[in-house]
Amino acid sequence: MNIQSYLKRINYNHPLKADKATLFQLHQAHLYHIPFEDLNIHYDIPIVLTIKDLYRKVVIEKRGGFCYELNGLFLELLNEIGFKTTLISAKVINKHGIIGPQFDHAAIIVDLEDERWLVDVGYGGDSFVLPKELKLDVVQNDVHDYYKFENYNEDEWLLLYSSDGKNFSKQYIFSFEEQPLANFNPECQRKQIEEGGHFKTNLICTKATTAGRISIYNDRLTIKSRGGKAFQKIENESALLKILAQQFGIILPQN
Repeated sequence: MNIQSYLKRINYNHPLKADKATLFQLHQAHLYHIPFEDLNIHYDIPIVLTIKDLYRKVVIEKRGGFCYELNGLFLELLNEIGFKTTLISAKVINKHGIIGPQFDHAAIIVDLEDERWLVDVGYGGDSFVLPKELKLDVVQNDVHDYYKFENYNEDEWLLLYSSDGKNFSKQYIFSFEEQPLANFNPECQRKQIEEGGHFKTNLICTKATTAGRISIYNDRLTIKSRGGKAFQKIENESALLKILAQQFGIILPQN
């Protein structure tokens, strides 16, 4: 993996140190420049969880990906820089309160001296832009939103999200046990083929911006800014490809 090419992909132009300032700058740059997307699933392109394949897709081909891809690759970058990292498993809680399986989501813990931070560049529309310190029952501001952690049981914590700092919704439950990327392969494969599954059913492409967020969800483009939300219906495949190119810099291979 070429670190300089990766840094260019996320437009990172600061010194590299295994410290808090660098971690925050890298995380923010990643969220602003690499989208969360599941386009491979809808165009029948296999997702392969090796660093070589992820690097080619995200950096060389200027694509995005979902959690296993983005956090798997970001973990490699952090390790190369000298951060102490742990790849962890999480169980996503959907809008109906249903808890997903083990290895449903991949995230990262970074240890910095006496501080521990949750790092996640692959959650999607409600992603935090800046790492969150692993402290229980403390509301932490993000760029636009709010997050906090609660104790779920003796082995797991719960991450919660709020747009106003008062009303929180549950995002995912995570443990602190280290997992190799290969352990996520079965769930990654299932998400690619499961009929009726979230990613098989919904075409998603979303990226944080300094003003808010740009998102494609099936046939609708949403641009969220400080002034509110603007919506646009995506009429056909040609319109989708044009929006992907203009708003996300994604050029899909044509058959």
